[in-house]
Amino acid sequence: MSDPLPDAKPTSWRLCLSREALLLVALVTVARLIYIAFFCPYNLVEDEAQYWVWSLRPDWSYYSKGPGIAWSIWLSTHALGVSEWGVRALAPIYSAIGALAIAGLSADAWRDRRAAFAGGALFLLIPAFILNGTFLMTIDGPMLAFWAVACWAGFRAMYRASGRAWVVLGLAIGIGFLFKYTIALLIPSLMIAAVLDRANLRVARPALGWIAAALVCVAAGLLPIAIWNQQNGWPAVAHFLGHAKLPGGDRPSTAPIDHYTPKWTFEFLGIQLAAAGPVLVLMWLGIRDGFRGDGRAGKAHARSAAIYLVSTGLTTLLFYSAATFVTSVEANWPVGGYVSLCAAAAMAVVGGMDDWRQRMGRWRAIPPADRPREGFVLKRPETVAQVAWHLTLAYGIIVSVLILRLDLIGRFPRLSKQVALHRLMGAPEFAKAIERLGRVQMEGESGTPLLISYHYGVAAQLTFYLPDHPMVFVAGSRLGYRRTQWDLWPDMSLSQPGLIGRNALLIGGSEAQWSPAFRSLTDLGHLSEDLRRDRWVYFGRGFLGFDQQVGAARP
Repeated sequence: MSDPLPDAKPTSWRLCLSREALLLVALVTVARLIYIAFFCPYNLVEDEAQYWVWSLRPDWSYYSKGPGIAWSIWLSTHALGVSEWGVRALAPIYSAIGALAIAGLSADAWRDRRAAFAGGALFLLIPAFILNGTFLMTIDGPMLAFWAVACWAGFRAMYRASGRAWVVLGLAIGIGFLFKYTIALLIPSLMIAAVLDRANLRVARPALGWIAAALVCVAAGLLPIAIWNQQNGWPAVAHFLGHAKLPGGDRPSTAPIDHYTPKWTFEFLGIQLAAAGPVLVLMWLGIRDGFRGDGRAGKAHARSAAIYLVSTGLTTLLFYSAATFVTSVEANWPVGGYVSLCAAAAMAVVGGMDDWRQRMGRWRAIPPADRPREGFVLKRPETVAQVAWHLTLAYGIIVSVLILRLDLIGRFPRLSKQVALHRLMGAPEFAKAIERLGRVQMEGESGTPLLISYHYGVAAQLTFYLPDHPMVFVAGSRLGYRRTQWDLWPDMSLSQPGLIGRNALLIGGSEAQWSPAFRSLTDLGHLSEDLRRDRWVYFGRGFLGFDQQVGAARP
């Protein structure tokens, strides 16, 4: 039996959320918070540690990202203390916001409150969203949350004649931009939806006034980032161009020029198939049913919903698919495209399961001995939507359980190479080994050695896990690597005259890269506590400074 919403706009956003959806999201969020606080075996990954270091120095923006992630971590660590739990506490909260927004969008789009549960569940089950929702506090989780809020608000603004929804839409995009610039793709996506379905839009009056209010809210999120970048030489633009391997980027001038290879495209498509899983079938079925006008929403409204969800989802996925013909695209870049498509998949779940239950009822009414074989695999009736929904449940639950203890999976010899445990574990032990090594090397001498890392992620992890959190220097840009936020902090500059003559522990890089910067260099080899097998440690005496880039970058 359906649980319909009014054909006109609901009296409140809350009306779109079913009790079942609220309960599901609440239970999952509480479970995740308990896991992070008491059972998570993973140390902060490099990006998490980097964002925590940023949070120690609140600013209007940072080298490669907006300030949203640093502000969030500043808030949680000031409330809960500096700990892994303190850094990650908001990750499940952001995931909950995203799940509730998609639950509301699903019910709003299809005018059926049952879709709220399916939409919220699908958001929590997609592997591409699970890692950030479970424990990882990086920019993707918050961005997905505000992307979801923006999609729901955009639908209500365009089809529910809600004026306040325009303000929520602008705020969601503006705040999301503070975390990750990718959310800006929603603006052309919404424009595409409006153009394609302009005859069916229901916008509050005065339309231009509400749209202007939305744009002001978006600008409020962009302005501090733009001002900070203008004051600091536009490092975000250089970083983006460097990622895309385009001229003007922050890649070293000596970096090789990459030419297109089909591997970029096929690898991207393969990773996206794994990151989404069987839910892709449900997304396709929901879009198809929407264009057909299936469900209780009415043919015209269902078609409008399908146009909106495709425009706000597929546009991003196609953009990054096209980008693979220019550069290699990282797996997490297009994840926002799946957000609104979860609502399309919710339509397939509700309608498909209704159809399956009806077929099951008719089949069970037949005497057991006379029941025909109606399924693809089983004798009982099966439908594409029902099978895809059950596979999505199984796939999402399995992934959710496996990521809780990847260290246990890594104990199996055949699987250990497939699990990058050095990214998730070993940082506290490595930091202790570095501290102990520093004391040994400085025996009989006054003071403590400088700590200089080749890579910003390692520097951030050491800063977090070393006693008293001493800031670790980063020499990557001096050794042929890209610049980082450390290069913009004057007190972290390796050009300071006061550093000349100091001894230093050097983490990563090669002897050829470090030697010109010190009077003498000792190769201390690989530390047994370091899970990364290709990283060496050196001890340099008498820092001479980096007057020019030396050596070639070592991976």
